[in-house]
Amino acid sequence: MKKQQNPETKQQTRLFLNELITFAILFATLGFVVYFFFNQSIYTNIDQGLRGQERQILRNTPTPRLEHRTTMTDTQKAKHSPSASGPFRSNIIVFNSKSKIVNAAMLGERNYGLLKKTQLIKKDLNKIEDLSLTSSEVMSHFRVLLIKVPKDNSNPLYAGRYVLIMESIDADLMAINSFRSALMITLIFFWVLAILISYLLSRWSMRPIITAWRKQRDFSANAAHELRTPLTVIQNQLEYLLTQPKSRIVDQVDEVSTALDEVRHMQTLTNRLLTLARSDSNVTQFNPSQVDLHPWFTEVLRPYVEIANSQQKSFAANVTAEGKAQLDTDLIRQLLVILLDNAIKYTPENGRVGVDVTRVKDTVQIAVSDTGAGIADEDKQKVFDRFYRTDKSRNSKTGGNGLGLAIAQWVVKQHHGKLTIKDNQPTGAIFVAVLPVK
Repeated sequence: MKKQQNPETKQQTRLFLNELITFAILFATLGFVVYFFFNQSIYTNIDQGLRGQERQILRNTPTPRLEHRTTMTDTQKAKHSPSASGPFRSNIIVFNSKSKIVNAAMLGERNYGLLKKTQLIKKDLNKIEDLSLTSSEVMSHFRVLLIKVPKDNSNPLYAGRYVLIMESIDADLMAINSFRSALMITLIFFWVLAILISYLLSRWSMRPIITAWRKQRDFSANAAHELRTPLTVIQNQLEYLLTQPKSRIVDQVDEVSTALDEVRHMQTLTNRLLTLARSDSNVTQFNPSQVDLHPWFTEVLRPYVEIANSQQKSFAANVTAEGKAQLDTDLIRQLLVILLDNAIKYTPENGRVGVDVTRVKDTVQIAVSDTGAGIADEDKQKVFDRFYRTDKSRNSKTGGNGLGLAIAQWVVKQHHGKLTIKDNQPTGAIFVAVLPVK
């Protein structure tokens, strides 16, 4: 049976192939465009040279070095015509009315041996074409232009005849082939480089996706586990009550109380899950308002004196922050509830919980301390992860679900602040939230 591929691996492979194909198409297109323009520029220069010779022949412009001569024979005109000399690597073949070459002497014995195989093809008149000629097992390539010279042309060699202007392009073809080979080697190199880059980019792109997947998977699993515990307790209590149909409520107070505790626990858990879900989707809005710091914090912290006393623990609040600041009061209240709930929960009897709210320049600092077991250094960053608990004592039996500190950190980040943990001497921990204010 074929082993099913990991979805993360499948997604990374898909990203890798997409990026590789994109790079391949990009490099291939770039190579084609560069080759096309290089090839076009070569042939454009050749064709411009042919058209220039065509104009020179039709105008029969004498060269400057011959303009001072007053008399020339027809032979001299033919030999010294600028069109006959032409640019380097160029040849001119003149055909008479019987399609015979009439300027063989001008071509030279070596060139004539190759060029005599050229035929007059009248249908190619005024067209630039490619021509290949073979001699002694050597093939030569030319770019040719056939023109018909008017009878009134002053050069008797050309007048009324067909003139084939030829330019050798062997060197140009070699340059194009060399460029094409170099371009292919370059493209292959870049394609290999693209494979490496695509692999690295796919891995880099997958990191946040894999992190999100794993967090979502862990979040779902942990949420299901946290919900399963109270649901099981409630189910057991209700099933037990069903076995006691004649009992009065007063006789089953413990069972009913236990079920209600678990319902409250579920309510707290679902509310926190909803808060985190909204924070992930940016649904929760940040609504700051102007707050008078000292009276507001004093009022919020007042109920915790009685809460701590009811559990045989001492509570001390020291609010020295003065002035006004822009804060989201609902979120800050939630932050204080989470930090104080944790501090009181994990502080033993006769222990001490303290809160210090101070203003330092443009920040408000909230420090919540306890005298509990404290938090190990290796756990100080992990406690802000969702559902993370440092030890077995920090579990749902004490009412915790590992979401409070994650929400606390999110609240602080909404205010562009920072939440840190310090050791409280001789024992315990101090959570310090630093909030920038205006």
